[in-house]
Amino acid sequence: MIFSSVVAQEKNHNVVFMEEYYTEYIAEAKENNGNLKDLYLEKVRLPIFNKFFMSSEYNSFVYEDLGRPSLDIPYLKKTLEGITSNKNLIEKIILKALKKSNTFLKNEGVTVYVLPPSSELQTMKDDMNGVFGFTAGSKQILINIDTSVNGWKDALSYAIAHEFNHTYWTKENLAKITRWTLLDYLVFEGRGDYFAKLLYPQTKTKWTETLNNEKKKELWTNLQPHLENQDFDFQAEVMFGSDKFPTWGGYSLGYDIVQSFLSKEKSITPELWINYSSEKILASSKYGN
Repeated sequence: MIFSSVVAQEKNHNVVFMEEYYTEYIAEAKENNGNLKDLYLEKVRLPIFNKFFMSSEYNSFVYEDLGRPSLDIPYLKKTLEGITSNKNLIEKIILKALKKSNTFLKNEGVTVYVLPPSSELQTMKDDMNGVFGFTAGSKQILINIDTSVNGWKDALSYAIAHEFNHTYWTKENLAKITRWTLLDYLVFEGRGDYFAKLLYPQTKTKWTETLNNEKKKELWTNLQPHLENQDFDFQAEVMFGSDKFPTWGGYSLGYDIVQSFLSKEKSITPELWINYSSEKILASSKYGN
């Protein structure tokens, strides 16, 4: 059985809607009295991963991201209906954002896969204006959309630009690195947000604004001894928040690092500064020693 279809193209950039996988899952969930997690694994997670992302540069992270099961069937149905009824608009927004991003950073042949958000992301949907992005590699972006959330259209353009920045960085730099530190993660996301704000400056992003100057200074003081930490679980706590770290704190701090660096280097083009090392950007930012 063939699922998904390429519905639009722009200079070899593709948009693929994945709702068929979820439609079959929903249909069988009605008759399934067993474990919905197992059904989700069989009907959604494994087929999508095996068909599209097995060879992606970040395939292990994609597999984990797809592992958030959609157990709230009514919510899943509602978000799928929203995607289906807005399909033409969604593809138009995505292709326009890809084209705009590609004028600054050349990376042809990027495919965006459109999926409904999982139940676990419901608590974050308002912060993210209903749009969640994830870069699978140098040529692939996953986008989850809840069209019932106000602001999703602007958020979608912004998210595509943010993730496109990651695809470009991956294409140019991933093969060169030998480790991934907390500092790398902070600057990685800071670059993505700075680039997206260059293209869509009016879009509000709670995750870059969550900390005031005092809180950023406090978080930076706490993180300085751990900038070389390569434990991804620890890094995720810093970026997204936990009982030890503020929600979105790493994103807010990472954006401030990049923004303060580029406030001094306004003539540098994105193709240059995106490829600068994390250490170089930090050293010339207000956080550098």
